[in-house]
Amino acid sequence: MEFTSYVLQSFQMLLFWDLPFWIIAGLIIGIFLGALPGVSGVLAISLLLGPSYYLPALKAIILLTAIYTGSVYGGGISAVLMNIPGTPAAICTGFDGYPMTQQGRHNEALGMGIMSSAVGLFGSYLIVLFLFLPLGRVVLKFGPAEMLLVVIFALTSVGMVRSQILPNVLVGLFGLLLGTVGSSPYGNTRGILGQSALIEGLPLIPALLGMLAVSELLVMIEKPFVIPEGLRPKQNLGQIVKGMVLTFRYPKTLFRSSLVGLIVGLMPAAGSTIASIVSYGLAKRAARNPDDFGKGEPRGVIAAETANNASEGGAVATMMLLGIPGSVTTALLIAAFMIHGMSPGPFLVRENLDFAYAVILSQFPIAVILVLVAAIFVNYFGRVIYLPTRILVPAILVFAVVGSLANRGLVIDIFVMLLFALLGFVLKKLDYPVMGFVLGFILGKLVDSELLKAILLFEEDVGGLFQRPAFLILLAVNVLSLAWPKLSELWRGKARAS
Repeated sequence: MEFTSYVLQSFQMLLFWDLPFWIIAGLIIGIFLGALPGVSGVLAISLLLGPSYYLPALKAIILLTAIYTGSVYGGGISAVLMNIPGTPAAICTGFDGYPMTQQGRHNEALGMGIMSSAVGLFGSYLIVLFLFLPLGRVVLKFGPAEMLLVVIFALTSVGMVRSQILPNVLVGLFGLLLGTVGSSPYGNTRGILGQSALIEGLPLIPALLGMLAVSELLVMIEKPFVIPEGLRPKQNLGQIVKGMVLTFRYPKTLFRSSLVGLIVGLMPAAGSTIASIVSYGLAKRAARNPDDFGKGEPRGVIAAETANNASEGGAVATMMLLGIPGSVTTALLIAAFMIHGMSPGPFLVRENLDFAYAVILSQFPIAVILVLVAAIFVNYFGRVIYLPTRILVPAILVFAVVGSLANRGLVIDIFVMLLFALLGFVLKKLDYPVMGFVLGFILGKLVDSELLKAILLFEEDVGGLFQRPAFLILLAVNVLSLAWPKLSELWRGKARAS
């Protein structure tokens, strides 16, 4: 009864006539900035944080969360069309989305991205709505040892195809090595070559732009168009809608990825990038033909986009329940709550539970309106692939340079981008998996810090790890994940023999 009472009371708080306006405005801003390489919803939220003080608290939070949602989705648009993830969370989207574009199936990929994003968002918040308080107790069980196992799972989940195990291991380790450049958890510096600008590590956005975007330009300039003229379907809303409908042919992927996104999102500091990586890896492992991934497999796009949007529900739940930001975006949302006199965490649950439920309920219309706004937006944005490469390549290069400078404004970031572009080009020419390197690079810092914390905590009491239920469950998941390819192969062999 208490739950029903709070939900009804929160629903009444949302009955204001201009609710759709704030949602649509936030989504358009978020999608546009999320689709631009190197620029994200963080910029928009930080700029609107001050002005949001003059809005009623609920309208302000709805506007900012709509920007958050739009930016997470928007990153996948440029990943599909140009292999340039607008945000780090969209990296896995491009693994299969861009090959689909090269095959002339970009409408299908874009439509699947839209519907997957909406389903992931809606599904995760639906679970959060019913399990808001119990979920908080679960998250408190995760320490550095558990987070380390989550990261290991993410690293081993992707790319472990039989024919690519050794190349993935090599480039993954190299990525981890470069990911630890900068200040160590002890305060020492590693591999900065006397450059103080690298103390915080190799900048993520310039590195990813170089590895994934600029390196692709070196390949793209060999062709007059991104896709051959004969493979180019007409860009129209109907074909994008068709891609949305096709999404529901993969209910298992949608369901699994929504759960993965929610669970990873609940973990402090995990975020949408790790959620999409883990989800993509699980989809690949579950597939009958894992070698199809990376070549235009629709389940790859669906898994990545569903999970990175579903993680938002978990991240916002953790932020409101514990006051712990899982990312820069949720840190800004905490600031927005505080501007309006509320402190996320136990105090919010105790004093403003109806407001917290109103924020959760507002995400359902955001998910529905996202489908409409994104379909219209992407219908026009997608026309960029019709441009000849002599126009597209310089334009993308300008975006990449601007994106590299947008974060810190340092010239060294451009050099980092160019070095990673050269590295990416060499890896592609040698047929080494770029994906393995990227994942290692992204997760390097997290592995470094969580490993040190775990050692300091359990150095004298290793047995204490095995008294933690969360650790044992995650350890079992990792062991099963590593053994699954061999087990499934044996099982299929027995099935064929019988």
